[in-house]
Amino acid sequence: MLQRKVRQTLVFFVVMLPLITQAQPKFDLIPRDEAFPDGISPSHVYARIDLLDRSLDTLLSHWNVELNEAEFPQAVEKDLKPMHVYQTVLICTWRLQQLDIRPNVGVKHIPTISAEPRVYYPHDVLFIVDMMLTNVRAIGTKEGLDMPADEKPFADKVPTDVFNRAVHVFIKLNALCGYADLKASEVFAQMVRGVEDVKSMLRQADPACRYKIDQPPTSPDRTPGDVFEMCLNTREQINVMRQAFGMETIPVPEMSFRDDVRPRDVFFQTQIIIAELNLLKKPLETKSSSPLPIPVSDKTPTDVHEQATMILYLLKQVKLPK
Repeated sequence: MLQRKVRQTLVFFVVMLPLITQAQPKFDLIPRDEAFPDGISPSHVYARIDLLDRSLDTLLSHWNVELNEAEFPQAVEKDLKPMHVYQTVLICTWRLQQLDIRPNVGVKHIPTISAEPRVYYPHDVLFIVDMMLTNVRAIGTKEGLDMPADEKPFADKVPTDVFNRAVHVFIKLNALCGYADLKASEVFAQMVRGVEDVKSMLRQADPACRYKIDQPPTSPDRTPGDVFEMCLNTREQINVMRQAFGMETIPVPEMSFRDDVRPRDVFFQTQIIIAELNLLKKPLETKSSSPLPIPVSDKTPTDVHEQATMILYLLKQVKLPK
């Protein structure tokens, strides 16, 4: 099994890397920034994901798929890091591959990549964006479309800007796949990944697995707004843990639009939480990658709330330095 996975990955790199190198515009308009590895800054990544975003607009128009501003989540995040963007871009690749539900699209295989506990930089995000752009441009060419190739110059972009654009990319891919919106079941599957991440922290700290899983039951009839609020509570707890390890805290948005929260808003919170948990694994010396999502069905916001509550319940059992 391992040999087959390695072979598949090697085949991918042999086939796809030359295509990526040839297909993508060079960074002629944005100077390299020596403050970042390889000189790739958030502005470079933003320019590339902007091109991807506009390329998806071409497909949306070609396939007569309509989207309006109400379909995009509110931009509420500040001071996110490359790890948060990387995780969100990864989930975009997952949706991109589902474009194969359309006849004759033929998305080239993107190897399954899972976030792991290490430091991420803009060039890591750029690599994933380039894989997606190569695929989208190939789809457009197959459809006989004139795909945009003009990479625009941007300056002073930060990871949060790239994150917000990645969210737009996901929503557009979601629409191209024919999905009206994200369902509670998909959010549940992502929340379970967070639960398993925290369990891996506790298991590796105590192989006897002497942690508790008997959190208080969730009240019935929970709403997406309730789940969103629980996600913010979880992020506050993660900040407490980051402080204990001498890490910079990440601003947590205020809960100012409860009645307007939809499953998609919670979905992107799960990606931020998964990214945060991977960053916490480093000081905890937890050696595990985030598990892949397992598809489920017929889940409700109350089910998702139970999993969100479990993440917070487990996090509070992680031992911190005194």
